[in-house]
Amino acid sequence: MRALLLLGTPVVAGLTGAALTLAGVRSPVTGPLTLVFVLYVPALCVALLLSGLDPLARAIVAGTAAVALAGAIAEVMLVTAGWSPRGGVVATALACAALGVAAVVPRRRSRPVEPAAAPSSTGAAGES
Repeated sequence: MRALLLLGTPVVAGLTGAALTLAGVRSPVTGPLTLVFVLYVPALCVALLLSGLDPLARAIVAGTAAVALAGAIAEVMLVTAGWSPRGGVVATALACAALGVAAVVPRRRSRPVEPAAAPSSTGAAGES
């Protein structure tokens, strides 16, 4: 229960910030809450993909990936002259949706191919 509360509270705060940004509300809390959305939610989505790592390594890799994703989105928006807070929130939400789908959709696990049985040596070659 604590883990759900610990992970869910920043997600709710970030979603609140994203909603305030998309609604165009000007408030002192809109910026920090939107920053929580832009950095925390992608980190959580990446962490879902890294189930094989220990918790500390997962947190470090997910945090680094979230910062890289935010930087890449900002750079693309600047290059295309489409910079806006609303656009950044939408682009981040789309990236998180893609990461979430990749984490939730079950992956097909291929079974290792069993080697073919060796032919038996009994037959005409052994007889004289």
